[in-house]
Amino acid sequence: MEQNKDMTPDAIVVLAGGIKRESSGSWVSTDLTSADNEIGAPGGKLRVLAVAVLARKYSAAMVIASGGKGYDVPKDAVEDHPLIAKIVRDELIECGVSISRLVLEEKSNTTYQQLRELEILITKRSMKNVMIVTSRYHLPRLRAMVEMKFPRMIDIVKMVSAEEVLLETDSARWKNVIVEAYSSAFMAERMAKEEQGVSQIKDSTYQWKSV
Repeated sequence: MEQNKDMTPDAIVVLAGGIKRESSGSWVSTDLTSADNEIGAPGGKLRVLAVAVLARKYSAAMVIASGGKGYDVPKDAVEDHPLIAKIVRDELIECGVSISRLVLEEKSNTTYQQLRELEILITKRSMKNVMIVTSRYHLPRLRAMVEMKFPRMIDIVKMVSAEEVLLETDSARWKNVIVEAYSSAFMAERMAKEEQGVSQIKDSTYQWKSV
């Protein structure tokens, strides 16, 4: 899967994490904290920030924000909350990514669905090299999904840890945040669930949530 690692990507994809509603009423991506882990996948904002870094590095690549209403969202989220792709789009624009580079994928609600929609985009746009950005804890399950369900993407996609991008870019800002999170009980529990998901994918007992 690292075949194209030195090539300029055709697209950089942010797989959305969780979302939350701030006191102002605005919807934003989750932080890498225990509190945000309680309401959805933590570290969504780190994914956005990492994609903004990569977008500056690869200025010709399109940037794909992926996510519909979402599956892993706060239990009290109103039905008419913004589509996750639009929340991520607004955050990317705030980080300096030009709206002209942004493509929204608004149909998917799970990781599997995100990959399914991405495969459609790759085929439609004849893309040869795509960078997918997600959280470090999510990478093993993402890789297992690609290997099991999307073999045609194996030589096209490179999966990147948002945490590693940010550590390489600004270690002074991010090292303590990331080390503290990955040393915590909440992350140990989440990673155990991710490992369980990988095992289920491999033994064909995984619930794919295709709709």
